[in-house]
Amino acid sequence: MKKQIFGLLAILALSACEPVVDNKELGGIVPESELKLEVFSTTEGGNEIVFANHTKGVGTYWDYGLGQSIQEQDTVIFPFLGELEIKFNGFCNGGQINASRKITVSKLDHPVAPEWAIFAGNEISGKTWGWDYTSLTDIIFGAGGYLASSGPAWWVFSAEAMQTGDFKQDITEVMTFDLNGGPNFTKKKANGTVIEKGTFKFDMSKTKKKGDGSLYSIGELQFLDATIPFGVNPSQTNDKVYTFDIISLSATKMILAYAPAGTGVWENAYFWCFKSLE
Repeated sequence: MKKQIFGLLAILALSACEPVVDNKELGGIVPESELKLEVFSTTEGGNEIVFANHTKGVGTYWDYGLGQSIQEQDTVIFPFLGELEIKFNGFCNGGQINASRKITVSKLDHPVAPEWAIFAGNEISGKTWGWDYTSLTDIIFGAGGYLASSGPAWWVFSAEAMQTGDFKQDITEVMTFDLNGGPNFTKKKANGTVIEKGTFKFDMSKTKKKGDGSLYSIGELQFLDATIPFGVNPSQTNDKVYTFDIISLSATKMILAYAPAGTGVWENAYFWCFKSLE
């Protein structure tokens, strides 16, 4: 009797040690055609856009250019005109599904940050800026004190000097900011020939203070794949600059500045002076 009991216990112990195997296969990927996605404006042609995923069992990740969202339904106010593309990544047991939906914005009827219109205007064609001169004696570029000066203060260059001096720049080059489907930037010759195309973004929370604690810059302007006329570090003219401090900005005037990382107060910063040509 004892032998039978011990045998039974041994069988139970062995069976308890055997792994539990789940041979259930993962489900397949939901076809893109079966996704139930909605992308629409809250007003006809307006810039407040709703995107929603109604597909059961599919997780949500939206990429709408300005940011990302994991909400099944979200609402975003866009500063862009023209055709927008909203990208969707769905997640299910079988893997990932990628899709996109397009929508056209014809009017900015919901308020956006005013800087979008200052940089790029209110039309799809955008807004064009050039060097700020009316006379060849006007100072358009130079150096000044970092975290101190509000524009070129020493080692200054007039419009004429920029053409005939060491830099030999074409001061008729222009740059256009537009919001046609995104934050687009184009640098062109005066005859319209495109020199560079890229995108831009700004962050008005990235301000800097002067040495005395007062405001030095009101934000930061950054470019990708292109940059402003003579957008280089003047001490190393092969090094392009893509990120600038915004010293001042209005509908008609803009002063940008750059200083290499580690520059101290009153050390050399470089300043570019532009005006709207619209």
